[in-house]
Amino acid sequence: MKKNGILLSFGRDPLFLKLVRIMKLAFAIILLGCLHVSAGGFSQNRISVDFQSTQLKRALSFIEKKSNFRFLYNEHLVTNAPRITLTMVNAEVTEVLKRLLNNTGLSYQLMANNLVILKTGMAAIQDVKVSGRVTSTTGEPVAGVSVLVKNTSIGTTTDGAGNYALTVPDSAVLVFSSLGFETQEIPVDGRTTIDVNLKAADASSLQQVVVIGYGTSSRKDLTAPIGVVNPEDLNKRMTASPMQALQGNAPGVQVVTNGIPGGSPTVRIRGVGSFNNNNPLYVVDGMFVDNIDFLNTNDIGEMSILKDASAAAIYGVRAANGVVIITTKKGKYNMKTRVTYNGYFGVQKPTGKFKLANGAQYSAMQLAKQTASDTARVALSVSKFGGSGVNPSTSTDWYDEIMKSSALMHNHSIDLAGGASKVNYTLGLNYLYQDGIMETENNYKRYNIRFQLEAKPYDFLKLGITTHLSNFIQRNPNTGAFALAYMASPLYPVFDETNTLAYPNKYTSSSTLGFANGVFNNPVAAANYWYDKTKGFQLLPTVYAEADIVKNKLSFRSQLSQRYGSALNQNYLPEYYVDNIQRQRVSTLTTTEARTENYILDNLITYKDKIGSHHWTLLLGQSVRDERFRSTQVITDSVTTQQTFWYADQGIRRTNGYNETGFRNTSASWFGRLSYDYAGKYLLTVTYRADGTSKYQDKWGYFPSVGVGWVISDEEFMSGQKLFDELKIRGSWGKLGNDNVNPSTGYAVVYTGNDYSGVFGSTAVSNGNLQTGYRIDPIFGTVNWEVVTEWDGGIDFSMMHKRLKGSVDYYHRQTDKLAFERNIPFIGLRQYGNWGKVNNSGIEVDLSWSDKIGNLGYQIGGNLSTLKNEVVDLQGLKNLPGGVAEFPTLSQVGDPFNFFYGYQVTGIYQNQAEVNADPIAVANNVKPGYFKYKDQNGDKVLDAQDRVNLGSYLPKVTYGFNLDLNYKDFDFSIFFQGVSGNSILNFNRATRQKFPDMNGDEDFVTGLWTGEGSTNKYPSAIATTQSWNNNASSFYVENGSYLRLQNIQLGYNFKIGKNNSTSFRVYATADRPVIFTRYSGVTPEVTAPSQLPKDRASGPANTPATFISGTGYDNNVYPTTAVYTIGVRISY
Repeated sequence: MKKNGILLSFGRDPLFLKLVRIMKLAFAIILLGCLHVSAGGFSQNRISVDFQSTQLKRALSFIEKKSNFRFLYNEHLVTNAPRITLTMVNAEVTEVLKRLLNNTGLSYQLMANNLVILKTGMAAIQDVKVSGRVTSTTGEPVAGVSVLVKNTSIGTTTDGAGNYALTVPDSAVLVFSSLGFETQEIPVDGRTTIDVNLKAADASSLQQVVVIGYGTSSRKDLTAPIGVVNPEDLNKRMTASPMQALQGNAPGVQVVTNGIPGGSPTVRIRGVGSFNNNNPLYVVDGMFVDNIDFLNTNDIGEMSILKDASAAAIYGVRAANGVVIITTKKGKYNMKTRVTYNGYFGVQKPTGKFKLANGAQYSAMQLAKQTASDTARVALSVSKFGGSGVNPSTSTDWYDEIMKSSALMHNHSIDLAGGASKVNYTLGLNYLYQDGIMETENNYKRYNIRFQLEAKPYDFLKLGITTHLSNFIQRNPNTGAFALAYMASPLYPVFDETNTLAYPNKYTSSSTLGFANGVFNNPVAAANYWYDKTKGFQLLPTVYAEADIVKNKLSFRSQLSQRYGSALNQNYLPEYYVDNIQRQRVSTLTTTEARTENYILDNLITYKDKIGSHHWTLLLGQSVRDERFRSTQVITDSVTTQQTFWYADQGIRRTNGYNETGFRNTSASWFGRLSYDYAGKYLLTVTYRADGTSKYQDKWGYFPSVGVGWVISDEEFMSGQKLFDELKIRGSWGKLGNDNVNPSTGYAVVYTGNDYSGVFGSTAVSNGNLQTGYRIDPIFGTVNWEVVTEWDGGIDFSMMHKRLKGSVDYYHRQTDKLAFERNIPFIGLRQYGNWGKVNNSGIEVDLSWSDKIGNLGYQIGGNLSTLKNEVVDLQGLKNLPGGVAEFPTLSQVGDPFNFFYGYQVTGIYQNQAEVNADPIAVANNVKPGYFKYKDQNGDKVLDAQDRVNLGSYLPKVTYGFNLDLNYKDFDFSIFFQGVSGNSILNFNRATRQKFPDMNGDEDFVTGLWTGEGSTNKYPSAIATTQSWNNNASSFYVENGSYLRLQNIQLGYNFKIGKNNSTSFRVYATADRPVIFTRYSGVTPEVTAPSQLPKDRASGPANTPATFISGTGYDNNVYPTTAVYTIGVRISY
């Protein structure tokens, strides 16, 4: 068990003590300041003005900033008003107004709370009762929308059906706003009915309110690039995981699909900066989790992605790989109970055009090798399974045998939401089922319950609880069967009744054709003689209390978030026999149980205030965290096939069949954030976090950040221009930590046991005695978290009456103290430590155009991200090898992480004359039909100096683009996604290096060189058996780029009930139906192989080989699927 210091000792760290003193002083200052708020106030009734040919609108805005008066007027009243020239010193505001409006034809009326209403002449102000309904672009009602009279506190919220009613002045302007939607301002103009169609806020909208670390902010006030995801876009995707639904939607975020039912996608934010864990931190309602596969997509209320260091620094050592913040749906006050059902049924279909060579094509390849053994195997197939001469009739498509033509998927969610004046609540229920497309039992079932309750026992106090319960059952397939299906000979059938020794099923043995190495085993038998099931649950309860110490100024919040998880995995291999190689002598049951107990206690104090044009928000926080994990494994043989008896005591437990591992980490943090703006134009954000951990010898880390912004469009000199509606530039810098680095022991380790013992006294007829031994590792040191330093510069804008919106960012992040294991010169040992640096940099672009033509509304959007990954320091090491020995990767200064490494193929030798003209070919006895490698340095010798960078698994470009249409009650959307500039090592093809008798994909087998001019891409059949052609080379490294039609959906909204109180929507969706790629494999989406619980390490390792990575190798990859569904959404 890892002993990472169960008790966290902070000692007398001077920086920590200084920080505590600063926080105490700051808290005292805040409290003292608050005592004077009510006494001093900001009721300024006298101001000084100096207007020189100033627009009336800007003059009124100036008065608002210098006083507590607010103005209400129609835009057309002030747009054409003459410019103002007026100078007054220390004058009453009312006197200033009189002089200001002189000769404008306008007068004013002073209402309650210093509200000033401008009007023409002496017309009386009339009150009107306005009502209406607020819906989304898909026609569904939007509950809880804030409806306010502009520049006042007069307002209400929409009910569960989206309806509202409000009495307002007839010249008022109504402001409709809701988290996740764009704010709209609509003049009343005497109307009594105003229906509003709210558009979902796109990622570049400056009006949008976004969730940030420990709070929310207007996008206009942000100084960091924060990605905002519209939950409605996620719900269009038919996926088991919310992050898989995010694919292509957010710039700077790469998501690689995992085709296994319930499988976790690979997520990378702004590249890869570590040989260790590169997964982002997920924060669900305040709780830290490793992934959000347990979460129902329909439960998500808001999702924000903190991509850069200044935004994520508030989370310190957990934020080096980015942060994904999820806030689940909540009820609304004063809202009638509303019930919503959202569900779909669908069919999954394998995608792509991958095809294996058939029996005739495979036979032709084998015969072309001109060897007796290959010819004999073809003849054996004819004699045993039919055919004539050397033309077998057997042609088994192993992929077709182990895959279904279709698989079912369905999802059902029920939500109840409502509230009264003092309480709001939600209850969500969900069931998801996803069948696998492998022709064996593999599927995923998940049950979710979500409950949220918030109460206001007093006006100043809020109490709340949120609970998520997720229960799942996952049947994991034997993905190794896919590799067998690629390699197995098509010349033998699935079943052979003459195989009398086979049991319990009469599967055909590959040894029938003379194969005896296990590589060509029967894939169907491998898939079916396998049982692996994980059953688990996860519970996330959160309780909080929030008190307004001074209303709208000073508040305190305390929140306890917890996570309890348990998973039981059972892997059962039954007793079976196909042949002497493919067999299981006795049944084996491996039981692995994992338990997780985590908690976080956050205490936050927030102070908001302003003086004139100065506005600020100060957040001070303290957090403690405890994480505990334990995993127990028992391996038992000779267990019956009846699941009722699958317990460790029902068989023979292996002598080494019990192991247990785990860890406990504790941490404490202090943090603060100051957000400041002057007149809403000049922005400043400063964040600081101190993290203490029990994990490393150096207990404390300190992570600052700063961001600045300038809203140029609010400047006076921009008042006359017509190009930009909104324009903001921003820049940020910050530091982050990565504590997903395994700790070291920090002292000499003594290794004991059989691995360090010897047997002495053995003779030819008797065994010797085991002598207990040990080894002391003399090399040890401290390991600390990796540190990320990042700066970002960006621009946000909207143009052409806010129809065109966008943002552009450039970022540069450097990971220092890169942790990996390296050789120690001369002594033959290895040490794990912090040794290097790596950079990730790139550009992110997000654009959106939206408009309306009559009843047709449309939106066109797109995003694009670039990435340059480069190792900049390895502390003297020439390189770090990784990957698979025969087809390695390297990491070296000036190149990306784990790039593929080998010779560059320039073509095929077409004739003997071409061979004779090349000294390299002559020296290596090369024949026509062999690969031609590039002599990189021109020395006429092919050696290690000629091996080069063949490509990286990391895409250089990721992108997505969409078109959304809505016409009356119809809506339509189409979305494309893709990547470019990445490489994949086709390990299925590359395995031919060791096993030349294997089958292959049709393109390869039928495209082999047969003579001069036949092909300049593929070698000859004979060449595939020769080592020259099986070197690590560019032939096996393929272009991994693709463009996919990711999602297409058509929906219709029915209007039902009085006042359209019931919403009924029907939709049809095709998810991932088409892909365009040059890659020859099953899918260009290649993830690192998932480790099954049964294969986990028996104990923690302090010095793992972290630079060995399987990423980018295509082997055993479960195919992705297209999903075709029909669904309904009913709300009443």
